[in-house]
This record gives sequence, structure tokens and C-alpha cells, in this order.
Amino acid sequence: MNKIINYRNFLVILSFLSIFCVHFSIAADNKLTAEQWEADIKYFVNEMSKVHINPYHTTPKNRFEENSAAFTGKLSHMSDYEVITELAKLTAMIGDGHTALNIFGFHENSNQSSFRFHIFPVRVYIFPEGLYVTGAAPQYSKLQGSRITKINGKDINEVIEKIKPIVPCDNEYSQTFNIPYYLVIPEFLNGLGIIPDINEMEITAADKEGREETVKISSIEMENMHHSSGQNDDKGLPLYMRNAEKNYWFEYLNDSKTLYINYKRVLIDPADSLKNFCKRIEELAASNDIERTVIDIRNNGGGNNGTCQPFINLISNNTKINQKGKLFVITGRETFSAASYLATKLEFNTKAIFFGEPTGASPNHFGDNRPLILPNSKLEVRLSSIYWQNSFPLDNRTATEPEVKVELSAADYFSGKDPVLDAIMNYKYSEVTGSAIDNSITGTYLYSPLQTLVVSSASGNMNLKIMQTDFLGRNVSFISTSLYPAGGSKYTTDIRGLTAESGKDELKLSYNGKAMELKRVPGDFKTPVQLLEEGKNNEAVDMIKEARISNPSYTGVSENAINTIGYIAMKNKNYEGAIAVFELNCEIFPGSSNVYDSLGEAYMMAGLYREAVENYKKSVELNPGNQNAKKMIEHLTK
Repeated sequence: MNKIINYRNFLVILSFLSIFCVHFSIAADNKLTAEQWEADIKYFVNEMSKVHINPYHTTPKNRFEENSAAFTGKLSHMSDYEVITELAKLTAMIGDGHTALNIFGFHENSNQSSFRFHIFPVRVYIFPEGLYVTGAAPQYSKLQGSRITKINGKDINEVIEKIKPIVPCDNEYSQTFNIPYYLVIPEFLNGLGIIPDINEMEITAADKEGREETVKISSIEMENMHHSSGQNDDKGLPLYMRNAEKNYWFEYLNDSKTLYINYKRVLIDPADSLKNFCKRIEELAASNDIERTVIDIRNNGGGNNGTCQPFINLISNNTKINQKGKLFVITGRETFSAASYLATKLEFNTKAIFFGEPTGASPNHFGDNRPLILPNSKLEVRLSSIYWQNSFPLDNRTATEPEVKVELSAADYFSGKDPVLDAIMNYKYSEVTGSAIDNSITGTYLYSPLQTLVVSSASGNMNLKIMQTDFLGRNVSFISTSLYPAGGSKYTTDIRGLTAESGKDELKLSYNGKAMELKRVPGDFKTPVQLLEEGKNNEAVDMIKEARISNPSYTGVSENAINTIGYIAMKNKNYEGAIAVFELNCEIFPGSSNVYDSLGEAYMMAGLYREAVENYKKSVELNPGNQNAKKMIEHLTK
């Protein structure tokens, strides 16, 4: 199953209660020879394209190879930490936030690394005023609330500029979010020449009056950091900082008649199913006056985007909640991965107005990272294996920008204020009146080679809707928005930047200045999914193939999109159709391990075990780290 998973919140919930901050001494001698490091780097460069779906989407292949060659040429003069830092930089050149050197232990790794990484037990955050200490181990508590001006005598802005090239990110906002975590990793600071010894660091910080003091901080092994027990007292904290251990929660603010929903992680909470959570929200909305609803995902770093559809359905279908000027979404630099998917679903399916900071991920982005273990160091590089088409293919935004941008200042943070929620409470919406409705725009249009767009009219309201089959095989709404006549043949929508214009036999969609012309199709038009449902497998495959040939650069006919169609057929027990679709995917994307794994699964489900084994073997050949394929080969050859 395809998931978007992000575990970047590793320091956000650290309690720093470890008073046993043991000081470790690390030998200066390298653990690996230059030859061993060179073998690791060559392995990484040669194998990464077997895991990452498009490793050269940001940095051209020739430039990447030039950098790796220059890197290997310096190995004989580099320390282990310099090599690791340069390796992190090489990985970050790939250019997406899910691709990173995994030193933080987020994913289970059976290959024990030769290195045990360390951390300085302070938590820092970049505010508009600068870099501040927002948490520290007890022995460094006097640093709390101070602004860092130097690290080991070097100006903090100079240090940040040195750190930036090794920080994985989708955009400048996720980079700003991630930088503080890399600033407290001694191996990186040493590898960049910022500190001479990974065991200690000197922080120079200024208090509120501007008085500076330099404090020496000792590093500890990363595994000795203690996470919050969840027993912290939330009393006095602003809403966005409360209930840190819960994946989602809500509160009705009686004085302002505000329904506040905090969606912290796009994961099912074992103690509170999302179905029951949504039911309780629906019951509360039905029995209370709702002046406004606020959905806070500013601190949501991701999870599994297959879990949030019930919440999307609740918000979009509840007429008491889904009203223009009464529904708000708060985003921030930490809104990443599955949370970015959630933001796009809310943007395209509700009347929400967005407040806060831009998201840390692009609406369309790379994700679902998978491991590549380097043979000598056993370091794990995580590489994005899927490109998630969550928005229009022509949507090249690097972030979802809020309509009302509000930043959190250091002064706000340390005084417990929430300027974003305050801005929402004071917001006044002015309703726009439109012209008379022209029903000639209603009908079905070909949105993509695989999807249709339907414009309908009922009770004086017009709706534009595009359905899609998601990666779990569900028929869900991609876009559902009202149309508002804006004079002549033009219409505005609830989606910022999206307009429509009707023609004789076409519909022109414009999104942020980019236009799409959609042709009207007859009512009996069938998509590939519908053809497969009718058992017209050859017609379905021919249609997909033609769509790919006619639109080679169209990301909507991607490996992932075609794979999804195959799994829908398999879910409907149309194994012959699934095999045909997966075979086409193998033909189009012969270098992908995943497509052969899917074809192997379809053959297995059809009872064709020899063919299943052949394709699982091909998948392993392309990606030796495919443990699922290895298990299936073992199972089928017993």
C-alpha cells in the first residue's frame, strides 16, 4: 500500500528531562577507509535510481555525477564526519523533503550502522527575530527563551548558511523548519568545520535585554534523549500546543461559538478511531451554534494519507461547517507530506480560507521513501519512490500559500499568544454577489485521459466536480466546488486561483494563470476504470496506452496512476485486466521495481505462480532491498 509517512517531529516532543546526559568520547581515527567510503558513494550513485522514482528532478544527472566525482576525489583527506556530512549534502541535492540520510532512526533498519550519532540536548526554532532556544535539558535551562547569536564564536547566520546545503526539503519553508534539527547534530557541525569536537559546543545567546552569555553544552547519544510522557500540564498553553500526544482532538469555544479542530497527525489514533471522532464532531455541530470552524494542521508533519478521507467527507458535506467565511484552515512550515495532501483535499473540496504560514511541502510532491543501505558504513539513505499527484498536473506551486499570511513571532511564542487564531477571530468576510446562472455550461467534459469533469446545476446552485480513484481503490472527489457567475461566460469558484469559462463544446479552466481546455464528451463516455469494470480489458489498456503516448509529459498518466487502476481491477477480481494493466506499466516504466512487484502480485492472485515468481525476481533485481518480493519468492517456491 502506498503511504506518505513523515516522522520529522522527532525533537518537537522531546521533554529534555534526561539528567543523565552522559559525555561520550569519540576516537579521532576513521572507522572506514577511503576505499570503503568510495565504494559506498559509488553504490549510492549507481543504485539510487532503482529506488527513487526520479532522482534528477532538481539536480541534472551530469551535475550530480560531477559533484559525486569531486567528492570521491577528496576522500583520502577527509574524516568520517566530513564524509557523512558530504554524503548528506549529496543526498539533499536530489531536492525533496522525503529523501534524506536517515540518522534519526525513524525507520526500522536491520543493518546496524557503523556510527552512533549524537545530539546536543537543546531545542531551537527560527522565528522572524532570529534563532531562539525553546527547550533545553535541565542543566542548560538558563538558555530557555534566549536568542542564539553564535556557535563556537561563529555568527549564527553564517552557521545557518553552512547548514542549509545538507538539509532535505521541498521548499524554503520546510528548510526553515528542518534547519534547527541539523544545528544540534554534532557530527554535522564537526563535518562542516563549525565545531572541532563532537563532544561539546559553545552557544552564545542574548537575553531579552541583549546581554550575551556563552555556555558550553555536552552532547549525548541520540538514543538517550527522552520523549515526552504526555503528562505535561496544558494549562495556560495556547490551543495549538495542547494535547501533543493526540493525533486529533477538538474543542468547542463557547464564548466565540468556535469549533476548533486540531489535526496533529494524519494517523488513526488507537484510542480514538477517526470514524468516532468525526461522529462526535457531527453531533456537536448539530447541537450547537457554529459561528466558525477552525482546522489547525500547522504542526502536522504527516502520517498516512489513506486515513483522512472520512474527515474530508465530514467537512465537505456538513453544510453547517462548510460555509465561506466560516471555515478556516491553519497551515505552517511543519505542514508536510500527508498533511500537505490533507491541505490540498481541504483546499479543493471545501470553502475553507487558509491562514498562517505556507506549507512545508508542495501540493504535488515526491514521497513514500524507501531505504538504500550503503554496504560498508551501513548508513541508510531514504529515497522517495513515488510522485504524488495531489493537485492539477500544471500546479507547480512549491507550497500551499495561505490567503492570509500570519507569522508566529518569538514574542508571541514565549508569551503564549496565537496570532493566527486571533487573526481568524477578527476576520470579516465580504460575500461576493454574482450574475444570473447560465445552465448551458452544464455537462460532462474530458478533464484528463483518465478522468471526466461534470458541471451540474440544482436549486439555483452550480457545482464543478472531478472524481478520481485514489490509491486505495476508493471513488473519491478530487475537486468539488461551487461555480459563481462572474459575468458573460465566466465563473469563479471556492478554490483560490481557479476560474472557468464556457464555450460551445468546451470548458476552459484557468488555475493561477495557466489554462486547460476541456472538450465536452457524450454521456456514454467510459474511463479506463469503468471499461475494466465491464470486462473490456483490451479497450481499457489501449485507452491508457494512447493517453500515455499522446501526453508523454502529463503526470496524471504516471506509474502510480496506472498502478492504481490495476489494483482497482484486482480488487474487483478482474485479474486478467489487472495483469494487462500492470504489464503495460512494466512496458512504460521498465526500470521500476514497484511495477514488477505489482505484476507479480496480480499473477499470484490469478494462480499463475511461475509467472508471479519471475516478476518478483525482476523486482528484486531492480531493487535488492525489496523485502516483500523476497518473501513472496520464498513463499511461492517452497
